[in-house]
Parts: sequence; C-alpha cells; structure tokens
Amino acid sequence: MNQTRYEEIDLVGLLAKAIRALRRNAVLLTICLALTIGLAVWMWFTSARVYESRMLIYSSILTQAYCEELAESLNALIRDHNHRALADRLSLTVEQAAALRRVTMVGALEGAVPEVDRWAVVVTVRVTDNAILPDLEEGIVEYIAGKDFVKIRTDQKKRTYQELIARVAEEIEKLEAVKQRILEGAYSSPQGVVMMNPSEAYSRTVQLVKEKLELEERLKLVNSVQVVEGFIPLNQPVSPRLSLLLVGGFVAGIVVFLFIIGFRYTWSVAQLNE
Repeated sequence: MNQTRYEEIDLVGLLAKAIRALRRNAVLLTICLALTIGLAVWMWFTSARVYESRMLIYSSILTQAYCEELAESLNALIRDHNHRALADRLSLTVEQAAALRRVTMVGALEGAVPEVDRWAVVVTVRVTDNAILPDLEEGIVEYIAGKDFVKIRTDQKKRTYQELIARVAEEIEKLEAVKQRILEGAYSSPQGVVMMNPSEAYSRTVQLVKEKLELEERLKLVNSVQVVEGFIPLNQPVSPRLSLLLVGGFVAGIVVFLFIIGFRYTWSVAQLNE
C-alpha cells in the first residue's frame, strides 16, 4: 500500500518537473514549433501540385502481370529522371515527360464476358500538369499497343476469328443449298414424302448466322487496346497535403525541442564532471 502511494507520488513529482521544465523552456519550444511548422507551410507553398487521373481501357490481350511490368518500366525511368527516354516511349516532349510522377496499371478480370482472358485495365497517373493528359493518354495507348507481345497476340486472334468466320460462312452456304434442294423436291420420295426434316436445316442456319455475327463482332473488338474512358483532369491535388505537412512539422518541432533539451542536459552534466 505504501509502495503504491510512493510510486504515485513519484509519478506526480515527475509530471510536475516536466511541466516546470516546459515552462522554463517555453520560448525554446515555441521557436522550434514555429520553425518546423513554418518550414512545412513553406514546403506546401513551394512544392509542385500533383494531380491524379484515371483511364479505363479494355483489352483481350493484357494480363495483370504484363500490366504491372509495363507500369514498372515507366516508373523506373521516372525515378531515374530519364525524361528523354520516357518521352520517346510515350511520344511526349521532354517537358511533358518531366511532369509525369507515377504510372500504375491494375487489371480486373471480367468474369461476365465469354472470354476468360479479357481484361479491363485501370491506368492511374500522377502528374504536375493536367494539360499533358490528352497527349499522355494517346502515348500510353500507343506504348501498350506497340509492344511485340501485344501485336503478335492481336494478329493471332484476328486470324483465328477470320478463319472461323470463313468456315461458318461455308457451312451457311451449304445449308442454303440444302434448303433450296428441299424446295425443289430433291429429298422427296416417289410417293411425295419428304425424306429430310426441313426444320432442322432452317434452325441450323439460324444458329450459324447468329454465330457468324458474334464472331464478326469479336473481330471488330479484337484491337489490342480500346479506350473506354480517358483521363479526366481534376483540380484537387493529391499532394502535397497541408494537413499532413502541419502534423509532420509539429512532430518535428517536438523532436527538435527534446533533442536540444537533451543535448543541453548532457552538456551540463559533462561540465560538472570535469
């Protein structure tokens, strides 16, 4: 019981000492906070505003891993400040490339579509100048579509659909010929009984025509990259954030104050021991 009371007294005494120390060094604390918070405000005013925008593209070629690799390749140039190479890849000017801060590509598998390898890709960019977004949008699409991997797969899909469409067209022509012969009575017995069910030929023709139209639609959409929604300029920057800078400045001020107090105490102890 007494030990607990002594511990409480010690804690109260320690708190009182801390308060007295803050009072004695209130001016120093104020100066430290003013300097660090002022520095944070200065950084906010002088730092370039960074804006974020998104573009939605649709492709039957791209995969998640490939999208991430393309984005990382661009980000490596951004981190290296290699604006010339970045400008060449995205068909931008060097000044436009210097305004690009980050690129991310995230693929989302569309489970509702018939082709399991078809992807909707969200491209997110951070820039310091919204004016470059139209050229950047075109540059990113050309950058993706110009890759050999994408070109080869696109050509393969086109050839596949073209061959399937040709085969279906041949089957439709054969069925049309069969239907014509049925009308002419080529499949009738001498007694006038039709030896072939004409409804099967008609229903099969309808199915093939529907299949042919679907294949033709897929062929039109087989382009490597299609823009669903382009970049939209936003006026609200994502960084720098004044609130975060102010909190950082306050914490930095406290740290600097404690460092100075600790240094002064250590110095005074060292002087006494001499």
